[in-house]
Amino acid sequence: MDFCNLRLPLLILAALGCCSASCPLLNTETKGVIGKNVTFKTTITSTQDFLTVTWNFNKNSVIAPIITSVLVSNTNNIDKKYTSRIIYNKTTCELQLGPLVKEDEGEYNLNIVTNKGESLSGQIDLEVLEPITDVKISSNLPEPVEFNSTVVLSCSAKGSFTYKWLNDSVLLVVDGTHIKLNAAGNELTIAEVRRTDLRGPIICIAENALESGKSPPFNLTVSYGPEKVIMTQTPTDSFLKKGSNLTLACSAQSDPPAQLQWMFNGGEAMPQKTTANITLTSIEEKHSGNYSCVPYNAKTNRYVSSQVAVVSVMGTWPKFQTQNFTNFCLG
Repeated sequence: MDFCNLRLPLLILAALGCCSASCPLLNTETKGVIGKNVTFKTTITSTQDFLTVTWNFNKNSVIAPIITSVLVSNTNNIDKKYTSRIIYNKTTCELQLGPLVKEDEGEYNLNIVTNKGESLSGQIDLEVLEPITDVKISSNLPEPVEFNSTVVLSCSAKGSFTYKWLNDSVLLVVDGTHIKLNAAGNELTIAEVRRTDLRGPIICIAENALESGKSPPFNLTVSYGPEKVIMTQTPTDSFLKKGSNLTLACSAQSDPPAQLQWMFNGGEAMPQKTTANITLTSIEEKHSGNYSCVPYNAKTNRYVSSQVAVVSVMGTWPKFQTQNFTNFCLG
């Protein structure tokens, strides 16, 4: 074996930073974003055996020169279209290009001539992505009603991206039935929405291989209720003395807060009694009867009645006579 002839390829590979003949000069592809810079990285660590290094842009089989570096004279010949858009690394032959425009998308070729007359080359494909901007969420219903409404949240953005959704910073889980995503991933559908589905805030993330953009936090209020109605009575006695006061209080879980109507003896609405607490002063026998409250939610169009408080007003308290049992002994 002629070891002298074997030294040249080994020296070239060493200069390139490679340890085998299969080691490429460049990656096969990379991505960049419009308005930002991209660097075409190489596997080269030394250029001491190089005569010239040339970068070209190949788009639709049209070759456009970018830079030719002549190491012997230490000169760089840069095409005028790239004079303010590139930074060339003489040590690694890496090329930084930017700010990128969509027209920069295509194939880039690196060609090297060594001082032994060897030619080395590599190529890399650049994909230029649109920057992600204006990420936002919209809803088909501004005021959905629990169990009645199907909510569709749409995420829109500008740029090149895919979508994902977060609910209170946690990746949203879809089941394909109650909560579904369309094929594009930008529409989230919640059937028969519940107040617990979107505790929120909801965030849409549009992302690509290089960057991501978040929507502003989106909060969706689901109207529900009224439910869990509680009525209390003060004093709690069923029999009250004429002239005393009676206070009734009513509460219900509802969003928005429920409107209240107080009822007397089942079907008779008490006029001017629509607050959560009512007080009847100096009650008389005519105030005896059944009291209840009916909360109503105008958004859900639902109402529910409370339990009934039965009140009896006594004109006078029964009088009890006592006897004097002085000197009364047992046994």
